Parts: sequence; structure tokens; C-alpha cells
Amino acid sequence: MAWLRNRVRAARLLAVCACCALVGGAAPTLAAPPPRPAPEPTTEAGRTLKSLLDTAALGSAATYAHLGLRAGAGVLLFYTHNDYQPIWTQEAGWNQGATEALELLAKAPEYGLCREDYQWKQLRGLPDSLRQLAGNRQRGPLLADFELRLTDALLRYGIHLRGGRRLAGTLAPEPAGSSSAEAASRLRTALAAGSLAGFVAESEPTGRAYQQLRRAWAAALAAACPEDSARLLTGGQALFRQVAINLERLRWEAAPDSEYAVVNIPAFQLQLVRGGQVVQTHRVVVGKPEMPTPTLDSRIIVFVTSPEWRVPYSIAVNELLPEIQRDPGFLADNDYELRNAANQRVNPWRVRWQRVTPETFHYTIRQTAGRSNALGRVVFYFPNRHTVFLHDTPARTVFSRPDRALSHGCVRLEKPLALAAYLLRREGTEATLRPALSGPTRHEKRRFDLRRGLPVHFRYYTCAGENGQLRRYADIYGKDQALLDAFFPPQP
Repeated sequence: MAWLRNRVRAARLLAVCACCALVGGAAPTLAAPPPRPAPEPTTEAGRTLKSLLDTAALGSAATYAHLGLRAGAGVLLFYTHNDYQPIWTQEAGWNQGATEALELLAKAPEYGLCREDYQWKQLRGLPDSLRQLAGNRQRGPLLADFELRLTDALLRYGIHLRGGRRLAGTLAPEPAGSSSAEAASRLRTALAAGSLAGFVAESEPTGRAYQQLRRAWAAALAAACPEDSARLLTGGQALFRQVAINLERLRWEAAPDSEYAVVNIPAFQLQLVRGGQVVQTHRVVVGKPEMPTPTLDSRIIVFVTSPEWRVPYSIAVNELLPEIQRDPGFLADNDYELRNAANQRVNPWRVRWQRVTPETFHYTIRQTAGRSNALGRVVFYFPNRHTVFLHDTPARTVFSRPDRALSHGCVRLEKPLALAAYLLRREGTEATLRPALSGPTRHEKRRFDLRRGLPVHFRYYTCAGENGQLRRYADIYGKDQALLDAFFPPQP
């Protein structure tokens, strides 16, 4: 009851401050009147809500802090549009709408969210709180407090469903800002339609990956026995936590394109998606943990057949130099060319390799097109600051391995010609691919510029949904822990 008495005192104090500001405050400064002033509430409950939400006395931040509102701007906008009339309460207590709202909040774990973030336990205890109060003077402030905090909880619920609980990339708490106004608008629309479920549906992301994971999580809960289902919905359960942080990752993403390629790094998989349907699936090899493949968004704009590989300096000095020092013939055996700073070919047998160190290695190494070329028959390019790309590989057996975090950061593709054919089919020029890969000029480099291009996304999901089934993947780069610590901090 101490919590309850504090809430009532705070609500009554704020109402008194607001009223004093209206009748006995300093002389108002000259300002243009609002174009359409809100009408004065016609009920006592409405006047109480208006006085509580009046920010003139304390300022908006302090007012919302006193009321315990995290989405205060949206709450104010919501009640301004409703002429400050209560939505969830009546003189006798809460109404049927409040019951439905609390049931909605109770389902938060089904969306990878936690009920505790929305004061669900405290809010559902209103009937018991009212029964323990003596006298009618305390009922009004308590009902008003409940009214505002339930709306605040629903708006934050909608904000979290739409864009996540944290800022992408920083894990800082998401500031309400304009998002609370958008959530308030969606809530008003849902109430006008008579369906709070519509508020959730309009708030959730529409992307395929998000919807697939949400449905797979719902199917897992439905398939479990009641005891196991209840256990799965607790914040201490490992599967719930894994689902929750991956739904959060998916909420951080922009609205999906109608057609795109997506690489899920922990799944070692690339999918081509068109119109919400997967049209191609490829196994891939991604970067090893010490050379991780980055997450990114770009657009495939060109691919090259029979490419030449310019070996990156780090690979040249760390991996190839020791081989060359043991046997300079290693270069010719693997179709490598050694060139100096003037881009002139150098005979590797005339270099005193034992004197060459990574610091004095002033050469470049290129691998010509052919069967041994590390890029295989085709490489796909897209602008990105990491200089990574998609490519074929001559090492085909690697795709049968379950753990495929083996590359230097670029992504090796299991069926690159199928992707190339798909891209050219979109351009209407698929027939031009076969001559580039067969006949006497099959090792001749050819470039295919794409007029349309194809959006490509590299993602990191350790949990995903596919055909109604949950799929869990190893956290190969150890990225999950930071999110788990942010969302589920250890309890004192």
C-alpha cells in the first residue's frame, strides 16, 4: 500500500499545482492563441485528467516524470484528441476496454517483450487497490492515475512493437519522441474500429523474416503443454530470450523491399525473396570469427565472370608469403602472378624471399581466371565500406560442412550461376550468360552491369522461423550477449 499511497499523493499534488498555476500564477506573456483550443471537459474525471496533464506549472518533462509516464507526449496528444475524457475507467473502476487492454499487455512475451516493462502486475491490481481505499476522495486520483498509466503502457507497447525497445547500434533506450505520437494515432484508430488487436497488427513490422519468426514462436508456444508454455514465456528462459533479441533485431530494420537477397550469417544461408516468397536458397561460407562478415545493406549492381583475384595485402603477407618462402613455385602452381610497385611482372625465383618480411613486402599478387581462382567463375559486387562481395569458389566440398565460418569476410556462394541467371532474367538478357562461361573464351573476363540491380542485406539472426518451425543457430561471432545483458540484466 505504500506504493499506492505515493501514487495518490503524487497525482493529487500535481493536480493542485496545475490548478494554482491556472488561477494564481504569474501574469501570462503575450502569445498567439492556439488556432483550435480544446473544449473544456464536461465531467469531473475529464477535468482531473486535464489538470494532471497540464504542463504549465512544472514543464513537460517534470510533469510526465511526476506521473510516471514514459510516453508522456503521446499520452497528452491521445487525451487532447479525446477531450480529456477517460477511456479505460468509470466511477466504479475499470471498464471492459481496460480488461481487454490488460489482456493485450499480458501477451507481451508472445511478441518477445516483457510484461514487467508495462507495469502489468501493478495495473491489474486496481480492483484490489480500490477495495482497500477508504472514502471517495482517494478514488478519483487513483482512477486518473490508472487511466494515464494504462495509456502510457499501451503506447510504449506499440512503440516497442514497431521499432524495438532500444536504439539500433547503440542499445540506448529508445526515446519516445515522435514515435509516441504515431503510436497514439494508431491506438485511436484501433479504438474507433472497436479492436485493440488491430493496434498490435498495425504496430508490428511487416517484413517476412519478422513475421516468420513471430509465427514460429507462437506455434512453439501453442504446441507446448500449459506448464512448458508458461515456462517458455518467462524472462529467465533461454529460448524466450533468444527469440526476444532476434525479434528486436528484426524491428530495427527498415521496411523490406518487394524483391531482395538476404544473407543470414549464423545460418550460413542466402535466400532470394520475391513478393514475400523464397525463390532461391543457397548455402554460403561466411567469415571466420577473427575476420567476421559484416552486416550491411546495399544493392548488387554488377557481376563479373572469369574474374581475376587481386589478393588483399593481409592475405598475401600472412598466408601466401610463408608458402612462397618455402617454394617460389607455389605461385605458378596456383596461377598467381607477382607484380612490383610499377605493375610489372616479377620472376619469383629471382627474389631473395628469406629477406622479405611483411614490412618489406612491396609486391602485389594476382590470380588469373581459371579452375584454381579463389573467386571461382563469377563474383558479385555491391557498394559497401567493408569491400566484401559474393563469389563462387573452386572448393565445392566445403558446402557440405555444417560449420561454414571459414572465409576472410567475403561470402562464398553455393550456386552462383543460379543467382547470375536470376539477375539476368530480370534484365531480359539471360541468354548472354552461357557464352561467357563456355567455349574457347570461357576464361575471358566479362562484366555484366545491371540496370535494375537487386537489394542485398547481410543480417545476423541466431533464431529464425521457417515454415512455422523455429530454427536456432550458433552465435558464431558472440553478438548475442550484449543484447541479452541490455534486455535481461541480472536481478539484484
